[in-house]
Amino acid sequence: GKTSMAVANALGANVQNVFLALAVPWTIQSVFITHGPFPLVVDNLLPAVLECVITLIPVVLIYICCGFSMPWWSGLIFLLTYLIYVVIAVGQQVSHCSTWPFWCH
Repeated sequence: GKTSMAVANALGANVQNVFLALAVPWTIQSVFITHGPFPLVVDNLLPAVLECVITLIPVVLIYICCGFSMPWWSGLIFLLTYLIYVVIAVGQQVSHCSTWPFWCH
């Protein structure tokens, strides 16, 4: 099939969405509300970064190990990875703990 086109489309769309989702509110805040730079408080960013990396690992491993293509069964692994991510994200929201299910303060 057109696996490389699908991967490029998905990555391109996600990169564009992230840039727009970050750039537009940031611009509105700095231009219209604070009229310049503003402090951004970032607490406990490590769990979110680890979630992104852990979610990306199966994609990269399957792509490299399968001759730079995505076999049909990879979709099942990606759905399972997404399901695990959703369970963890819901658990973090319900427990008000960003490190759930590992430890909470």
